[in-house]
Amino acid sequence: MIKMEEEKTWAWLMPSGKIYKVVTNPEEGTIDVYDEDRKLVSKEEKLSEEAVSLLEKIFLETAASEVGGKEMEKEEGTENELGIAMYIR
Repeated sequence: MIKMEEEKTWAWLMPSGKIYKVVTNPEEGTIDVYDEDRKLVSKEEKLSEEAVSLLEKIFLETAASEVGGKEMEKEEGTENELGIAMYIR
């Protein structure tokens, strides 16, 4: 049995210096890209698990390298820790 991967989130530093948030979910077949204002700028749906995993792999091999990190988000007075890997090229 193949283990299903969970949602992955990372920050993507664009050549312009802007940081976009990318959320991929191979199990659901989705890739969402948000701009600095958290506005959804791209949404891919109905992708196969293999397609999402392949796109993640290609992105990481050709357009990015991991620098690591975590983001703390405050929401109505509470802190929710979101694990984020940051990639830059």
